[in-house]
Amino acid sequence: MDKAQVKLVLQALRPNGRDAAQPVFAEALAQVETDAELGAWWRAQQAFDRQVAAKLDQVPLPDDLRATIVAGRKIEQFRPRPQMGLWLAAAAVLAILCVAGTLLQISASAPVSRTEYTALVLPLLNHDAPSLGMTSADHAKIAAWLKERNAPMGDLPDKMAALPTVGCQKFMVHGRAVSLICFALAGGGVAHLFIVDRQALSDPPGPSPPEMQEVQGWSTASWSDTRMSYMLATQAGPDALKQLLGFQAPGRRQFFVSSSPPR
Repeated sequence: MDKAQVKLVLQALRPNGRDAAQPVFAEALAQVETDAELGAWWRAQQAFDRQVAAKLDQVPLPDDLRATIVAGRKIEQFRPRPQMGLWLAAAAVLAILCVAGTLLQISASAPVSRTEYTALVLPLLNHDAPSLGMTSADHAKIAAWLKERNAPMGDLPDKMAALPTVGCQKFMVHGRAVSLICFALAGGGVAHLFIVDRQALSDPPGPSPPEMQEVQGWSTASWSDTRMSYMLATQAGPDALKQLLGFQAPGRRQFFVSSSPPR
């Protein structure tokens, strides 16, 4: 199966696991395990399905619903004309689609937790070899490419602003635009910076010092300014991140200074 077929099959998979053993679903799930892009899509799809289910669970049912349905079965005098019945059915379907579309739009762009956001974006790095929309060591070209695509842009810590870039990409994650800028580290390796609107996260990190984590073999540092939230990820280790973000010696105040990238 190609990726489009895998997505189509998994959209029909029931969440209780009873279908997972069927060959067509088992094949699709196996491809998800070996394909980083499909894995990220599947995790986002499952999170979206959970949000829709939670929204539907919040809709109250009338206490007299059963009695109303039973009483309705006894009313047989009125027989709508076939043409009118078709129009009513079409109107009902249209109304359902409009409501569902609204729910999908709201759920797709609803803020997500940092934990969920991290789980969605790290697989996009594809084991330190992300798919880039353009490659360049020039900060100005990177900024221009992202600006043309209305991708999120923000300020860089001083030491990062001095590093050559490798390239950049724009992703859509849970209905939100996310920028990726990759930097070549002086000691070897690559640091990947994700930028997203701060309002996309339900619990954005604070401004300073950056919050350090080890996640799925990646060392990450997260922080926010007044508009954007940033997450820097590398496989070069936490010490490389601390040096890159301007951490001072132990016992002294930790900080980093933001500045615009060089033009």
